[in-house]
Amino acid sequence: MKRWRLLCFTGLLWVGMGACYAVQAAASSVKETDSFLSYVRPEPSPTFEIVRDTGEKKGEYPIFERIDDPKAEHLFRDSFMTESVRLFFLAQNLVNHQKGALLQVEHPRSGIPAYLLLSEREGGFPRTGFYLKRNGELLDHTDTPYVDLMKSTASTDYLGSMSQIYPHELGHVMYHLLSPDWDRTESRSADMHYVSLTTDRRVAFDEGFAEHFENVALDHEPDEARKASLESSVRQARLTTETMVAGYEKDYTWPMRLQLYRASVPFWYQRFEMLKRHDWVREGTIRFSTTQPSAGTPEQNIKYRNTGVRYDEGKPRNVSQALATEGIVSAFFTKLLSSDLKDRYLEDSFYAAFLSDASRTVNAKAVFTPLQNEYMKIFNVIHKYVNRTGSPLADFVQGYAAEYPDEKEALYRLLSEATGLSAKELEASPPEIWLLNKRYAHSYLAIDAAGSIQTPFYTFDLNAADVNDLMTFPGIGEAEAQAIVRYRDNQSFIRELDEVRKIPGLSPQAIQTLLDGAYDPNFARESRAQTEQRLGEDGLLLQLLAGSLWMLVKVALGWFAVFLLLYYVLALRKRFELRRASSIVVTNAVKMIVLGLFGLASVLAGQPLLFFALLSGLFLAFERFLVLRKKTQGKKKEALYSSLFFIAVLFYSLS
Repeated sequence: MKRWRLLCFTGLLWVGMGACYAVQAAASSVKETDSFLSYVRPEPSPTFEIVRDTGEKKGEYPIFERIDDPKAEHLFRDSFMTESVRLFFLAQNLVNHQKGALLQVEHPRSGIPAYLLLSEREGGFPRTGFYLKRNGELLDHTDTPYVDLMKSTASTDYLGSMSQIYPHELGHVMYHLLSPDWDRTESRSADMHYVSLTTDRRVAFDEGFAEHFENVALDHEPDEARKASLESSVRQARLTTETMVAGYEKDYTWPMRLQLYRASVPFWYQRFEMLKRHDWVREGTIRFSTTQPSAGTPEQNIKYRNTGVRYDEGKPRNVSQALATEGIVSAFFTKLLSSDLKDRYLEDSFYAAFLSDASRTVNAKAVFTPLQNEYMKIFNVIHKYVNRTGSPLADFVQGYAAEYPDEKEALYRLLSEATGLSAKELEASPPEIWLLNKRYAHSYLAIDAAGSIQTPFYTFDLNAADVNDLMTFPGIGEAEAQAIVRYRDNQSFIRELDEVRKIPGLSPQAIQTLLDGAYDPNFARESRAQTEQRLGEDGLLLQLLAGSLWMLVKVALGWFAVFLLLYYVLALRKRFELRRASSIVVTNAVKMIVLGLFGLASVLAGQPLLFFALLSGLFLAFERFLVLRKKTQGKKKEALYSSLFFIAVLFYSLS
């Protein structure tokens, strides 16, 4: 009995000790979690606010009101979005100590919360300025930044969902906050930016810095189930997009295909874009130029290049191309944040600028995680150095080396691994020499395979251009374009536009054409405004889809003409009747439209051949046993042969 009591007492003692340790660990965890906020955001004000647009306006600014959205709130509390908001507070504090508080309306000491607008607009946007309706009054937030995201992105954990895109858009907000001169010069590129596309250096740095947060968000996702789901989404994207890419390439190179993959680009390309932001950036293959067809018009080749379906390992981007490619910037920051430089803390005095009260002292290693540590170093460099010249990436690398000389050697190694660039190449950064072709209409969207949406001009940087860019100018043929590129690459870069006079092999007319093509900002600005006004947000989508459909229809009409010719030669010639011929045309036109829609649906389903085989089998069965059940045997044979003809055309176009 005594032994039993002793065992019970011992058991209770162990349970009590375990409970004490658990309470102590929980208290320690709370203290550890709260220690960051106690230094960075001490007031008990909200860290984030979710709002919706009321549809009202005050002046030019929209009026928002706070809403409860459990899905988004859940992500704010248990995904990497929590960490991205904390980084936002660090960036605010750094700027506020130098320029005063950003907001004096609600939380003048602790800065502004991270505002998220849930809207119905496709995509994500960093924006500034609104009024907040609260308790019957309007609070002035006309200087407050916020993120505008489509509400549906909070629904599932897929590649490019809210847990990745919100940090991306908040990355824009932080960059614009830290480097207020980020937009001092408007973009000169004629193209809409994508991860592998060369635009201009300011756009590339802005977008690339934001895009790297998507990879960091996945690497540091605290919820293991969500992280596994995101990684599964990446693997699935590799399988489906490879099929699309292969079909897209064949649409360019095989004759008389129905262009189903090119026509459906608007539906599958964003998934491919998200995959490139992950795979091409992490693997470093983004440093290579994208492939181009061996033949075609300059515009066709530019379109193919800008879509970026493959990269050419034998052709690294030159310095100008790399500096103007956002994927290069993203690769650099992704590499930097995954390196051991984040474990190198500085003197505690460095971190005072990131505290809500700069007079306090802090034990940096006890309060800030290694990731936060590296971001504070990055924020400091962006705030001090970026946008001093026309090359923000070069500004950043040189500024980082100057601020943290002990990390310089490792920094240069990471730069080379991620981008293929050296520190010396950045120091001798080539100038941007922008040309504007006023007589060349250009399709500026990579997803516009039909070229239906165009600007009435084309622009490019001479030091980043390839042969097809130069050939858009009238009077500059392939031989002269190659001579320009060869001269530039032999000299490393061209220093000023007037240097084209020295290029051997150029005719006087070609030289004058280039000199007359110097960038005209007023012309570009007015032309862009006219294009945007003509299209509008709704008109853009409608014109894009209409152009893709018409591209498909044109090839389909060619095949239909071939079918009618064969039908006439094999069946109609000896007993031609106008009424019967008209019936055949209408019936088979409908048949081809239906099968064409089946083919398009099969592409969008991600398994083109398998899905089309199933759908065409169902179509044949439906036609044979329901539509033609009372027809003569001869009519049934004719219908079968015509169906098999169209099905064969579709299989050829889907293979």
